[in-house]
Amino acid sequence: MTGSLLGFILGLLITLFSGYFAVSIISREMELRFRLLFAIPLGFGINSILYFLFLCLHINSFDCFKWFELALVVVLALIYYNEEKPDLSKHKFKKLSNWFYLLNLYAVLIYFKYFINNPMGSWDGFRIWNIKAEFLFLNNPLWQNVFSLPHFMSHNDYPMMLPATTARLWSYTGVENYAINATIGLFFTFGLVYLLYQAITYFKSERAAIAVTSVFMILDIFLVNGAAQCADIPLAYMYLCTIVSLFLYFRKEKFSYIVLSIIFAALSAWTKNEGMLFFAVYMVTILGYFFFSKKYKRLGLAFLTAIIPLIPLILYKNMSHAANDLIAGFVALKTYNFAFDFSRYLIILKTFAKMFLQRFALLIVLALLCIKGFKIKDMNKMPFKLGVIIFVLMTAGYFMVYLFSPHDITWLTQNSMDRLILQLLPVFLFLFAINLRIGKPDSRN
Repeated sequence: MTGSLLGFILGLLITLFSGYFAVSIISREMELRFRLLFAIPLGFGINSILYFLFLCLHINSFDCFKWFELALVVVLALIYYNEEKPDLSKHKFKKLSNWFYLLNLYAVLIYFKYFINNPMGSWDGFRIWNIKAEFLFLNNPLWQNVFSLPHFMSHNDYPMMLPATTARLWSYTGVENYAINATIGLFFTFGLVYLLYQAITYFKSERAAIAVTSVFMILDIFLVNGAAQCADIPLAYMYLCTIVSLFLYFRKEKFSYIVLSIIFAALSAWTKNEGMLFFAVYMVTILGYFFFSKKYKRLGLAFLTAIIPLIPLILYKNMSHAANDLIAGFVALKTYNFAFDFSRYLIILKTFAKMFLQRFALLIVLALLCIKGFKIKDMNKMPFKLGVIIFVLMTAGYFMVYLFSPHDITWLTQNSMDRLILQLLPVFLFLFAINLRIGKPDSRN
């Protein structure tokens, strides 16, 4: 039991330190609050990729892998501290309001209530993500059967960030320990909450951050999905990291933030299939911006940065040999004819309206924040425009997925739309909050 606990702590610390040092190396002047909150998804993302490569290379000794990860953290630390000792005194990470902490405690308790009811994961958490984690954890010669599970709803073509993350930490403990699943969910769920809070505080004001984040944090549907052990909340975290990095680029005028944003967009593609759409949308948007603003050098650098994660993603898809139901339906079943089936448009829109009123109605109280209207700061105008373009294209992309899906449209929308809304909701709330005319004085960052 003690060895299992120590293994879990070691695996978690390696994850967080590798993420922290990687972020810090890429952008040394980044504020501590963003370093810590970016370190969570980056650390889990990096180590899930390394673990998956460990399996692909058929290295049978997990002890060798542990030593490799430890060595990597040491190397990253040496690279970080090699130039100069960081001055942490300039970083701001001030205490939040007592009201926010009280709501945070309430949300954590609700999270554990849902997790205890489904410790092995909810429907998709068990059937898709944890089943795959078990295949990876066993690390036997047949682990690649994970790409040929018999049921079509196993989504054999899905990326492996969450299963590899889970299996890696199980390997550190030596057993399938669902306390690890709870911890992973906690980091992604409340790391996302705190990133949204800190981003709104930085680009707008603390009052706006408290109002918007408090409502988001206690949404029942958000906490349910945070505890469900699915990939939607980690995906939402990757999306928000990408957009916040984009805003930091325009604020700081450092290309390192574009590098970070591309890394997070690529990690979203390693998290879930929807992330591949996001990666494509983000790259088209940012490359288009550099092209039309005649920043050709940065366009080239951004393109080259994107190629690095794109190649292994393509190799992974080729390795899985798993058909995507949407693409297969589009080609074999000619679902492109659904473009002229206007009843599908109506079902999608009606389901969205019903879903919002039933599960996201609490967000309506945020309409009260619009009473004074909106004002876009000059320094936020361009990243805001790009953020809106990305959000609109993603929304349109999700709509098209429903429109051309080969599955029953009513069943599909009713069983997945709430999770698609959650994926984009933090980005929407961030773009919404930073332009409100409330909370004076605005942040002077």
